[in-house]
Amino acid sequence: MSAQPPNPPLSPSPDALPVWEAAQRHELVLPWCNACEAFFFYPRTACPTCGSRELAWKPASGRGTVYTFCIQHHSRVPGYADATPFVTAIVELEEGPRLMTILVDVEPDPEHVRCGLPVEVTFLDVEDGVLPVFRPREVT
Repeated sequence: MSAQPPNPPLSPSPDALPVWEAAQRHELVLPWCNACEAFFFYPRTACPTCGSRELAWKPASGRGTVYTFCIQHHSRVPGYADATPFVTAIVELEEGPRLMTILVDVEPDPEHVRCGLPVEVTFLDVEDGVLPVFRPREVT
């Protein structure tokens, strides 16, 4: 496992503030287009599909699968250098959007991480707040 958990500085954009406020409550929310009736990500002021500005924030299940991943053995990014090796991933949520994230509670080794791995959101307390990350989940 990594030497210590990542501790990145958080600097949310104004459009993403609801994501970070929900993370403080250990909830995952996504932008929702009222016109298309669909989730999307990353947060922005208009729907990327239809251009509507009739948006809302809705809770997400927090479940998904690893779409792709990379094992980071070196990092110059503040808050990550002491955490190597660690796994970055794109997770495809059950709701459809894909998020860039960090995988935790898994060995940073291709024997333990794979595309299609079922994952669930969890929350990592960092110096500047709470970071939504993902961990492997049991499939029943």
